[in-house]
Amino acid sequence: MTSLETTRELPPPLSAYRRVVSTDIDVLHDTVEPYAVGHDLQALRPGVPLDGQVNALSVGAINLVWVRYGGGGVIVDTPPTEGHFAMCAPMAPMDIEYRVTKSRDTTGGGHILSHDEPMRMTPPPMMGCLVIATSTGRLTDHLARHLGREHTSPLRFYGSGEPGLVPSSIVERTWRHVCGVLDHATAAGGLHPLAERSLEESLLTAILLGLPHTATASLAEPEERPSHHLAGVIREWVEAHYQQPIGVTDIAAAAGIGVRQLQAICQDEWGLTPTRLVRGIRLDHARAALLAAPPGPRTITDVAEAAGYVHMSRFAAHYRQRFGETPTQTLNRTSTTA
Repeated sequence: MTSLETTRELPPPLSAYRRVVSTDIDVLHDTVEPYAVGHDLQALRPGVPLDGQVNALSVGAINLVWVRYGGGGVIVDTPPTEGHFAMCAPMAPMDIEYRVTKSRDTTGGGHILSHDEPMRMTPPPMMGCLVIATSTGRLTDHLARHLGREHTSPLRFYGSGEPGLVPSSIVERTWRHVCGVLDHATAAGGLHPLAERSLEESLLTAILLGLPHTATASLAEPEERPSHHLAGVIREWVEAHYQQPIGVTDIAAAAGIGVRQLQAICQDEWGLTPTRLVRGIRLDHARAALLAAPPGPRTITDVAEAAGYVHMSRFAAHYRQRFGETPTQTLNRTSTTA
């Protein structure tokens, strides 16, 4: 089976977030543009009607929009994106043209829209295209958190010809994972704010690592020696905020360091990732609460929620992994010895 045949059998990305189904080119344009970047549309084959669909949503500061124009297809003209980042990930080969230099290409994967030059694209009519869009300001903030310092020069991405810090396939793997989680979250009743933050940051990180830009060399610089005197600051901050939906970048920002320094300190000091440090602190507080709590129909749920957990099955699995018994066994053992 070819990859194209496999793609046809799969549902389109963001199926749970359908915005519009329309044959009207203006309706499709007006639905896509708020989630993407400024652009103009013209029919590729004016005599053939469109059969379009748009799925879209925002994840933090990142917009995700999948569009299939169908029918005779369209030509997409985009101005320079300037202070915005936008990447098109077509589900099938897409012709692109740079309108000033007149260079042409056909891309089968993700392609960055130019910051400085108008472009023309012909997305595959039936297979569709996913657009990932955000501001370069948001990417710059995320970059600064990883570096532990401000990146003063403008952040600009290169369309092609330059390597990223890691293989560019990380971007596709990440957005496909994010889209899968988002579709599943709708069926499960929605996405927790901490999960949304995690998905946003995973996309931002994949973009910074997998795509070439003006700060790639800075990300490749060797790590500075970790400041171990910050270990106490890190742990105290987590202890004070473990009940909140905190993430790795929150901890790093509170300590005044970059994410990579935070990871190094946690590994050297405790042999843990920052995520596992937070998890351990949450579980230790949960165990202390269970040992002190009277049994009740919602005792375990209340304790888990107070420790920052949303999913009870995940709490139970993490708890048993750390303590060798279930939360129920802890609670029952406590009531028996009381």
